[in-house]
Amino acid sequence: MRNEVKVGILSLVTIVVSVFGYKYLKGSNILERSNTYYIRFGDIGQMDASAPVLIRGFKIGSVTKINLDPENADLILVTIEVNREINLPKNTKAILVSQGLMGGKALVLDYPNICLSDCLPDKSFIPGEIAGMLSSMISKEEINEYAKSVGNEINKILDTSQVNNNSQLAGTVKNIHLILANLAVSTSRINQLLESSTVGVQQSMKNMEAVTGALAKNAEALSNTIRNMDKITAGIAESEPGKMIKMADQTFEESKKALQQITTTVEASKQSITQLNQALSDINNSKGSLGKLINDPALYQNLTKTSKNLDLLLQDLRLNPRRYIHVSVFGKNGRPYEKPITDPADH
Repeated sequence: MRNEVKVGILSLVTIVVSVFGYKYLKGSNILERSNTYYIRFGDIGQMDASAPVLIRGFKIGSVTKINLDPENADLILVTIEVNREINLPKNTKAILVSQGLMGGKALVLDYPNICLSDCLPDKSFIPGEIAGMLSSMISKEEINEYAKSVGNEINKILDTSQVNNNSQLAGTVKNIHLILANLAVSTSRINQLLESSTVGVQQSMKNMEAVTGALAKNAEALSNTIRNMDKITAGIAESEPGKMIKMADQTFEESKKALQQITTTVEASKQSITQLNQALSDINNSKGSLGKLINDPALYQNLTKTSKNLDLLLQDLRLNPRRYIHVSVFGKNGRPYEKPITDPADH
């Protein structure tokens, strides 16, 4: 046998084994004949494409494909393959259940009776349902039985004869009665508090209505105020607040320097006023030349007298200029002085 034939046979065997293994890993056996069914769900809860298909816990097939329903984008179309030996009745339902808290999903086919004739044909649609986690893990019969047993135990606990025979239970029941009585009293007090606070609540609601009414009436004024504030802020933003602040800082510094100069001037003025006061005090106390000059009466009299004599001299000079000025054009002697008849000095 040539090498090409051997390679071809080996390749064919490899392909067959790979296809068989892939189908086997997906949960289907290509050696078994199966029927294909379709199920629609609104949500499959992250079910895998190889999830098992069960009847009363027995695996009869697997999920082979999961796609969006081409006819309705809100639904999921699940394709399953079931062993052809299993005859499903037309009223079969497919229930999506959880296999445990950490387990995956599975499809349980539920039907009331075994199909003997007119069974569900191949490539048919099966209605789907989704079971809750609790109902998936516990059957309805187990839940009913557990609820029945719990109810019986509660009835035994609440039975009067059982309570009387058990002192601890009697004490517990008594405490329960006390708690219920306290709850009734507390409820009554709460009702009283609510009734007493109803007036205050109503008044608060009236005040709130008055406030909201005032706001509604002044809504236009508030809107105008807000618009004005917007204009003011916009004007401030356009006027470059940085430059304004810098100019204000410069003005403040200049004002500070001017105040310092004014303070210096005021201090100098204070010193000048102090010195002036001191000089006036010295003058009043006849200290210094000016003080003695002002406060000496003899000096005043002498000055008065001198002033009078100066006045007489000027008057005499005006009336008798020849007494004081001799003008000789041709070298003649001037006339002798003649005392006036009315001499002002005599008066």
